[in-house]
Amino acid sequence: MKIRAFIALEIPNDPLSEILKIRDEKIGEAGNIKWEGKEKLHLTLKFLGDINSEMIGSYSKSLEKITDTYEGLNLSFSEFGVFKRRDEYKILWIGLNENQRLAKMVEEIESSFAEFGFEKERRNFKSHITLLRFRGYEDSEKIVSLTHVKLPVIEFKANKVTLFESKLLPSGSVYRSLKNFYLKN
Repeated sequence: MKIRAFIALEIPNDPLSEILKIRDEKIGEAGNIKWEGKEKLHLTLKFLGDINSEMIGSYSKSLEKITDTYEGLNLSFSEFGVFKRRDEYKILWIGLNENQRLAKMVEEIESSFAEFGFEKERRNFKSHITLLRFRGYEDSEKIVSLTHVKLPVIEFKANKVTLFESKLLPSGSVYRSLKNFYLKN
């Protein structure tokens, strides 16, 4: 059976709450904005797309082999930003400061999954968490004003990598954890 899947680093609750508080204080009440739910906020390490569910065991062994060699990652948020396509806003994100160990882990995941036949990502890894997918009816300028906010230092330790299933529904995507991998403390 085919399922849609991706690999993500989960972000602890407290730092996410701090970011969402800053976002809400700056944007205020805006009824037409459909933010990504807090339960969906993560750092995608590798999007797999449609996979054969019978391969989950093999993928899990590969991920376990990688994650077993890493200690928890000390990370911090950097800035709010946007991705555009043809001058249209597409994604509002919160970025993370560069971390060599995180970049190395992503590189290892890319190499490992290339052995399964997955295409390596051509773009450089940009560690970010998607907060909003623009639908076209939001007050874009108000939302984009977040990119001018100077963030306080928000540091945290992330130690959970998850293989997720992503189901696309008319109401939006729904994620289900297939397997968790814990970095050493």
